Amino acid sequence: MDGLRHWRLAGAACGAVLALVVTVSSTSAAFTATQPVDALLESGRVELSAGDVSSLTFGGADLSAIGPGTTLTQSVTVSNASTVTLPTAYTEIALWADTSGAPLNSTGLGGALEVQITRSIGGAAQETIYSGSFAGLATATAFTSPIGPLWRSQNGGSLTGISATRAVYTFTISLPASATNGADSSAGITLIFEARNVTE
Repeated sequence: MDGLRHWRLAGAACGAVLALVVTVSSTSAAFTATQPVDALLESGRVELSAGDVSSLTFGGADLSAIGPGTTLTQSVTVSNASTVTLPTAYTEIALWADTSGAPLNSTGLGGALEVQITRSIGGAAQETIYSGSFAGLATATAFTSPIGPLWRSQNGGSLTGISATRAVYTFTISLPASATNGADSSAGITLIFEARNVTE
């Protein structure tokens, strides 16, 4: 089975980008990017960080050989490292899908794979921000139409609480043991973390 050969997380967007790659090959994409805030007065930068994580490897699993009954899980800690104070000291972070670079294969593997994405902000209980098919991620294709609600973080704030600067995203991918679709096919999508300064 071709599996998740083409599934990756990457992107380029306003503010900051985290590029994660879920493939069996390497990537040259930078994991963290920064961009000055355009306003009447530039007062810092919008920036996201995920430490030394550069790819989702699911514990070294061979993603090109995923089979029925397989479940893969990995968590990523994302931190708001923004320094902006004007026009506000808050950053909103969205996770959304770009479907332009790879096939969704909704009638094959993309429809058979089940995906769950949870998020814990500031140590709070995990909330499920997506649960559905791999292909269904294509319904969230912009910052204004994200996967789950926006995470609003206070720049330079606490690691805990509702406006915390840290959140843990957990990605779980499974192919049910009863799956009959998706053999000898592949599916791909690009997931983008995008950060924007809150202007009002």
